[in-house]
Amino acid sequence: MKKVIFCTLMFSSVICRAQDTHISQISNNELLINPCYIQKIVGDYAFKIQSRSQWQSVAEPFKTFSASAYFKEIRNIGSLGINFLSDNSGNASLNNNSLNFFFSKDIMLVEGLSFGTGISFSQRYINFSELDFEQYEYISSSKKNYFDFTLGTNYSLDFNNNQFHNLGLSINHLNKPNVSLISLDDKLKLKYNFAYFYNFSLNDINYETFFFHSSQNSQNETLVGLNLQYVFRNTIKNKTSIKPLLCYRFSDAIIAGAGLLHNNYEFTFSYDINVSEFSKATNYNGAFEFTFIYYIFKKLQQNKIVKCPSYI
Repeated sequence: MKKVIFCTLMFSSVICRAQDTHISQISNNELLINPCYIQKIVGDYAFKIQSRSQWQSVAEPFKTFSASAYFKEIRNIGSLGINFLSDNSGNASLNNNSLNFFFSKDIMLVEGLSFGTGISFSQRYINFSELDFEQYEYISSSKKNYFDFTLGTNYSLDFNNNQFHNLGLSINHLNKPNVSLISLDDKLKLKYNFAYFYNFSLNDINYETFFFHSSQNSQNETLVGLNLQYVFRNTIKNKTSIKPLLCYRFSDAIIAGAGLLHNNYEFTFSYDINVSEFSKATNYNGAFEFTFIYYIFKKLQQNKIVKCPSYI
């Protein structure tokens, strides 16, 4: 019995040292990349719901859920982002829940340069009741609460309102919080995110290419990809675009998907085709990822027409 518990604790400890939650729809996960990318959203405000399910063909699916709210340029003070992230890992029901607050502000002295920061309130826990033991024994859930801090910066460059460059860097886990569930010293390592986005428009098509690299301790993740947006309906009342996407996560997966943008609503689906050494076990199955977004645009103030009185 003690061996079973020991193995379980060791398994949870190994997961604690694993890389942070990763996602495939990079362009739809600004807050998890860099707090400065709050300003990258299309509208003035946006609300997002995202869901990811991975490794369904191997074990109990690893599930990630995210809900975000974006508020761009609030009274010229800065931009605010709020995110709730929940990650459930496998049969052991290792859960990571966090409430994250982000702030971003343009630096007035340098055009195109912005600075961002974030604070997270997180809880990590494992429910032993979800596991099967050789004999009945009550074990209460183990929990760990901690704070986390993030800093980020971004430089954007605009060429003739047709070509846009965004170059960003963020550093996560600045305070290196201890996340051990078994009273050990297990501090989160610093995580560095580097992202480059290049956008240009031609006729009714917008092209976005990106490069993303994340490094945390000995773990690395690199993605390159292409997002397209083709406007096939643009009237006074309706604007509809289709948004195919294709990217590659080095030594891991090919990601393909498509999105539909209609007025203020956007829905995107993508699928990871696993091509790593683990593909023999997964039969090339990877992850499903869904994103739903609702945009809000400020109404343009219209000049009021005042009729002059007639005295004739």
